[in-house]
Amino acid sequence: MHPNRDLPLPHDAGMSLIEVLVAVFIMALAAGMVAMTMRAPADPLEEAAARLERDITSAMDLALVTGAPQGLKLTDQGYQLVTWRNQAWLPAAGGKVSFARNVAFDRSRAPPQRSGNGPGSPNEAPPEVILDTTGTAQADPLILERDNQTIELTIAPDGKVTWEAPNA
Repeated sequence: MHPNRDLPLPHDAGMSLIEVLVAVFIMALAAGMVAMTMRAPADPLEEAAARLERDITSAMDLALVTGAPQGLKLTDQGYQLVTWRNQAWLPAAGGKVSFARNVAFDRSRAPPQRSGNGPGSPNEAPPEVILDTTGTAQADPLILERDNQTIELTIAPDGKVTWEAPNA
């Protein structure tokens, strides 16, 4: 038995340049496919504006279907959905919505609200957004802010919400 007979010849050992290039190409193709399927991180300000738009649209639909006016009251950290029942604005199903990651309403440009004696009292301030049963909306523009960016949401009398992203 010859000890060197089972060893490969030096020119047969390893991978050829073509084989290495094909392997690198396949890995690059796979990495490119993974990178293209990943979503960019969402902007919290745009997420808050989109959520507010959906909630206003849903509240308008609810007002039309149930025959009870709906509204949104601004809070320090978000907003509260309210409905008109028993001659008072009462919290609606869905509760309070809180913004994430330093998003808040710019209340400096909003008209001052009357202070009331609590929820349901005759002196209670009305919600900042009112959506009535005839399909009309009453609201001043709502301004969301985060750091030095702002988004202004405009609510048309027909309840259509429009806004534009800050970087658009």
